[in-house]
Amino acid sequence: MSDSFKDLVVLTKLDRSRGNENKIGLFILVTLGISVFNLILLLVQAMGINGIAHRPMPTMVQLVNGKTIEVKAYEGKDRSPQLIKDFTVGSLNKLFTWRQYLPVAAGDDPRRPQADPGVPVESKTGKILIPTSVWGGSWMLADKFREEFLGNSIAPLMAQLQILQGKSEVAFIPLDIQDPVEVKGNGDERLWKIQIVANLVYRATLDATATEKVVPFNKTVYLRAVVPPSLTDVDSAASKDRKDLSRVIAMARSAGLEIYAIEEYTPQDTKPILPDLTPTAPVDPANPTQSPAAPQ
Repeated sequence: MSDSFKDLVVLTKLDRSRGNENKIGLFILVTLGISVFNLILLLVQAMGINGIAHRPMPTMVQLVNGKTIEVKAYEGKDRSPQLIKDFTVGSLNKLFTWRQYLPVAAGDDPRRPQADPGVPVESKTGKILIPTSVWGGSWMLADKFREEFLGNSIAPLMAQLQILQGKSEVAFIPLDIQDPVEVKGNGDERLWKIQIVANLVYRATLDATATEKVVPFNKTVYLRAVVPPSLTDVDSAASKDRKDLSRVIAMARSAGLEIYAIEEYTPQDTKPILPDLTPTAPVDPANPTQSPAAPQ
């Protein structure tokens, strides 16, 4: 082989090695560029996460129905004192406000209330119709307590008073709501008790001239934390059938609370807001320190 041919072969090999070196260099540059780009993305992401972490928590949110509410962060079974108060008063208002008409809903004419057909519940004397609002509020009670409360107490009394027939009505008036106190539960159960001073105003007929009677209604209410339903069910309930069971339950338990007991409460340091209308016997002038005799 001539020398010139050998030189040509050597030059060809050198050109190929240089081409491979160029490809390797290009690959290194491309890899370096991608690494730098990823590093920039990570830095931008880290700055965004840091901004979110130091951003103040939102205190107001808007629901799908347009209603704006205040929110705070709590543990799964924590409930604020104000939430417990509002839930307790709202529950008692539903359970002890009895009338023959349905509550005014969106789109209803308040001047023309609709007659309440009632909802049948089982009682010790058979099935009894109770107002729809009372039935809806009863889902704020624990299951076992709800059965006893409706069947043994509320339903027979409302049948006797002929609420749905328009013979009488009852209104719940809260006077003093004390702060809730947490009580010991089993395991991770969260329990509270709250004391309520209130009155029930009873009127025997719907005639405006009928005499009204005020009955003291002082109770200790026991509550526990439960899993609340989704907001979607609660929001849609306002515009749906008043007797749609799933939505009624969702609305009743939206606060994540339920009442599992109600007991009598005798306030020691509260004075009646309404004047005492009980007649008393005249004091004997010869013995002015004696207590007035109780009316017979």
